[in-house]
Amino acid sequence: MTGFFDASAIVGAYIQQEESAALRRMMVDYRIIVSRLSEVEVVSAFSRLRREEAITGPQCDRVTDAFLVDFGGWVVVEVTSSVTATARGLLRRHPLRAGDALQLASALTLDGRLGRASNPFVAGDRRLLDAAGAEGLPVIVA
Repeated sequence: MTGFFDASAIVGAYIQQEESAALRRMMVDYRIIVSRLSEVEVVSAFSRLRREEAITGPQCDRVTDAFLVDFGGWVVVEVTSSVTATARGLLRRHPLRAGDALQLASALTLDGRLGRASNPFVAGDRRLLDAAGAEGLPVIVA
């Protein structure tokens, strides 16, 4: 199986949360597709958690290192002018933040290349999942 994982889903898999075990299983079972933006968003989230003292410095280093190793084996959708054009359209149709629009645009651009909306979109943000569903993607709540 193949799935597009938003940064919120990825963070949930690396940081101990209620849904972490299920997310980790999904990440083993799925061929993971991500936006290049996730490379920065995920590390940003880990760093924020460290600053807020939700995780320690060594924990932040461990999850960041593990994420970056895993990231190297995933399919990455680059942020191209086509992706940003799609994101601009999404911002006009849905109440999304810029980063979320770029994530969703990456998933839609990938599915456009495949000619079908077959890859589930995995995220933890309800607004983003609603927009993905409205755009025709199957969604999985992280």
